[in-house]
Amino acid sequence: MTSSESNAWGLFNLGAAATIWGSTFVVSRYALASVSFLDLVILRFVCSTALFIALFLIQRPKMPRGREWWLYLGSAVSGYVVSIPLQFLGTSLTNAHIGSIITCATPLVMVVLAGLFLHERQRFRDLLAIIIALIGVTMISLEGIRSGSGPVPVQWFEGIAALVAAAVTWALYSLFLRLITRQQSSLTATGISNALGLVILSPLFIPHGSQVLATVATRPVLGVAIAYLGIVSTFLGFYLWTLGLQQVASVSASSLMFFCQPLAGTLLAALVLHEHVTLQTVAGGLLILAGLVVGMTGPLAAGPTGQHT
Repeated sequence: MTSSESNAWGLFNLGAAATIWGSTFVVSRYALASVSFLDLVILRFVCSTALFIALFLIQRPKMPRGREWWLYLGSAVSGYVVSIPLQFLGTSLTNAHIGSIITCATPLVMVVLAGLFLHERQRFRDLLAIIIALIGVTMISLEGIRSGSGPVPVQWFEGIAALVAAAVTWALYSLFLRLITRQQSSLTATGISNALGLVILSPLFIPHGSQVLATVATRPVLGVAIAYLGIVSTFLGFYLWTLGLQQVASVSASSLMFFCQPLAGTLLAALVLHEHVTLQTVAGGLLILAGLVVGMTGPLAAGPTGQHT
C-alpha cells in the first residue's frame, strides 16, 4: 500500500470513529438519566475489555516490554481514566451542543502537541481547515444553545471546565497512541490501554456495583444502551481511531476528522430525537465538510523526520 493510499484509509477510519462517537451523545443522554457518569464509563469499559480479551486470546499479539508500559499507562490515564469521564460529566452538566463545541477544541490541541513533541511540520492548509470547520461547529452549537433551556450558571461553568479538560486530555491520548503504534499493532495499543483504564477505575465501582447492576437488569433498554457504548463506541470506535492514527501521514492532518463527531451527532439528534434542524445548522455542517475537503487536498503533511510516514 502506498503512502497516499494508507493516508486515505487512515482518514476514513478516523472519520468513521468520530462518526460513531457522534452517536454516543444521543445514547449517553438516555443512559445518564439512570446511572452516574462514572458508573456509565466503567460499565462501558467492561463490555469493550471483554471483547478485547477474547481477541487477544485468539490472536495472541505481541505484548509491551519495559518502558513501553509507561506509554500505555499514559494513554490509559489520559484517554480512559480522565478524558471520557470528564466528557460525560461535562455533557451531563451542560448539554450535547455545548459538548460539541468544546470537545472540538481537541484538533487544535492535537496540532500543537504534534508540533511540540513529535516535531511534525505544520501546514497552513491544516490550520486553515481547522478554523473553517471550527466556525461550522460553532454555528451548530450556538443554534442548539439558543433553542434550549440552559442549566444553572454554576453547573454551566463546571461543565465547561470539564469539557475543556476532556478536549486537552483526549489530544494527549492521541499523542500517546501515535507513539505506541510505531512499535505495536492498533489492536494491542487499544486493548491494553482499555484494560488498564478499567483496572484503574474499578475500585470506584466495586462498593456500589451491585446496586448499579440491579438497576441495569430491571431496564433492558438501558442495558442495550450500555452495550452499544461498550461494543460500538468503545471497542470499534477506539480501534478505528487507533488504526487511523497509525495509517495517516501526521497527527495534524488526522485531527481534522474529529469534526465528523458533531456533524454526526447533530444529524442523529434530528433523526432519533426529532430535533428541528435549522438552516444555520445546515450551513454549519457544510462548513465542517468544507474544512475536511481543504485539509484532505494538496500534498501529504510531513512526518516527524520530514519524510512521508
